[in-house]
Amino acid sequence: MVIVGSDSFKLISSFSNFYKIVTKSSLDRELTSSYNITIQASDKGSPPLSSKQIIRLDISDVNDNTPKFEKNNYTIYIRENNLPGVSVYSVQAIDKDTEENGRLVYSIQSTNTQDQTVSSYISINPVTGDIYAQRTFDYEQLKEFQVQITVRDGGSPSLNSSTMLRVCVIDQNDNTPTVLYPSTDDGSAMFEMVPLSSEQGTLVTKVVAVDADSGHNAWLSYYFLQTLEQPQFIINQHTGEIRTSRTFQEKDSLRHTVVIIVKDNGTPRLSASATLNLVVAGDFQQALPELGSHPSKSNSQSNLQIYLVVALALISFLFLLTVMLAIISKYRESRSSPSFSSFSTNLYPHVDHHFLSQFNNGTLPLPYSYDVCVSLDPSERDFTFTKPNQKVPVDSLFNKFDFNYFNARKKL
Repeated sequence: MVIVGSDSFKLISSFSNFYKIVTKSSLDRELTSSYNITIQASDKGSPPLSSKQIIRLDISDVNDNTPKFEKNNYTIYIRENNLPGVSVYSVQAIDKDTEENGRLVYSIQSTNTQDQTVSSYISINPVTGDIYAQRTFDYEQLKEFQVQITVRDGGSPSLNSSTMLRVCVIDQNDNTPTVLYPSTDDGSAMFEMVPLSSEQGTLVTKVVAVDADSGHNAWLSYYFLQTLEQPQFIINQHTGEIRTSRTFQEKDSLRHTVVIIVKDNGTPRLSASATLNLVVAGDFQQALPELGSHPSKSNSQSNLQIYLVVALALISFLFLLTVMLAIISKYRESRSSPSFSSFSTNLYPHVDHHFLSQFNNGTLPLPYSYDVCVSLDPSERDFTFTKPNQKVPVDSLFNKFDFNYFNARKKL
């Protein structure tokens, strides 16, 4: 009896016609998880007869493989001002074992970073290995930190391995430049005296500013807010140095107020400003009156006030014009279509009823008679009714002619 086609197993006779299968070398389930062992039995007859039997052998797993990360070290980059709770990365480990021996659990080793536990910065999903930011990072407060991540399998005894995760915070342009000079505690403008005899290109002062950001976001540029047609001073865009652009003349103003704008190179660009009063004088006594006086308004402020006055005047004129047009339109409508009551009231003037009774054809005196006026034009359907005079006394119902007529009828 022999084993056919396998070098990993062999047969050992235990006693007559009984055999046991033994291994020739150690077995590794991760290399071969099952074997099909073919056993052939032959007799010694002539001719010899034989038969075969196939035995399937499955190798059970033991926890003999330590889980391993894909990399020994990881480096990730997170932009500052990020949203907390957002997934920023994912780590994966591999274990060749199966079932519980290959079930992995991820965790973060508890360490401190800037007197705070690292778990307050990031967290990890124990099943998937996804890493989440626990807070909003600030580059100016924390530029980078390291975290040790451990993976552990579910075997017995449990095996584990670790890796280092380096978290780098990327700077964003979220800090405005700060002007250190010229700057005052109350925000007022500073004074700088310039000798009247200064030559062209003489250094007057230097603007000093800093930016808490880094890299391109901290590159600063210096400008004047308003450039005059014939400027007496110029500023270096990169260094912030203010120099004279020409020699001074007697007709030049003694006092010059300049506004310096400092911009960074980030996206979007942030800026800060500072105001500086430059007094051109031969000595301190000559500059003293200018130091105590209030600065005159700049051209831009004067132009702005002029624009505001013109705009207010134009708006007021348009408002008055609209009101006048509305009044004129209303007046014309009232003249073209008078009310019915006013028309009928003024149609007939008030006349003495004793006089008009002489011409009345009706049986009633005028105060109690009604005349209907019909228009000859068929398209016009306006009627006018004369109202009786309620102030006529009852005695006026019969005049002297009516009384004589009444007496004559009585005699008959």
